[in-house]
Amino acid sequence: MRKIAIIGLAPSTHQLAPIKLDWGCWGLRWDRQYFYYDRLFEMHDLYLLREPDAGRDEGYEDKLRLIENLYMQTAYDEIPNAQRYPFEVVIQTTGDYFNSSIAYLMAMAIHENPDVIGLWGVDMTDQKEEYAYQRPNMEYLIGLAQGKGIDVHLPESCPLLKFRGENIPLGSLKPIYPKRYGVL
Repeated sequence: MRKIAIIGLAPSTHQLAPIKLDWGCWGLRWDRQYFYYDRLFEMHDLYLLREPDAGRDEGYEDKLRLIENLYMQTAYDEIPNAQRYPFEVVIQTTGDYFNSSIAYLMAMAIHENPDVIGLWGVDMTDQKEEYAYQRPNMEYLIGLAQGKGIDVHLPESCPLLKFRGENIPLGSLKPIYPKRYGVL
C-alpha cells in the first residue's frame, strides 16, 4: 500500500505526522523538520525568496542547494539540484487550480495515485489571512482525490471538510448550528 503524508505547518496536527514510518513524507522547505522528508517543495519564485521581507532564514538559498529531492517552479541555474515541478502532467490529472504551496503537493500526490494521502499540519482556518482563498482549493483537491478512489486521511481535529455554519447570513437571520444532521 502506497501512502503519502503531506505535512504543513499548522501546529494543531503537525507533530502527529507519521514521519519516518511507512509513509512517503512530503513537506515545505521552511519546515524545521524538513530533513526527515522524502520530497520538499519551494513553490515561491526565486526572486520573491530574495526579497528582504520574504520571511526566510538567512542563507535560505544556500540551504536549498543542499536538498536532494527539491521541487520548484522552474529548474534554476542558481539551484542546480532543484527539479522543475511537472505542471503539464499534473494539470492533466487535477486541472490548473493551485492557490497555495500545499495545493501543489496535493495535486502531485493525486497525480501519482497512491492508495492513501494523509494531511497533517494543514488547517487553513484563519479566514482573515490567505487561507480564506486557499482553503476551497484544498477542499476541492481532497474531493478530487476521493473521487479518484484515493483514501484521504485527515486528523480528527483538522477543520478541513467540516461544516462551519455559524453566522452564515440568511436574510436577517444568522443561525448557529451546534448540531447538523444528527452529528455534533
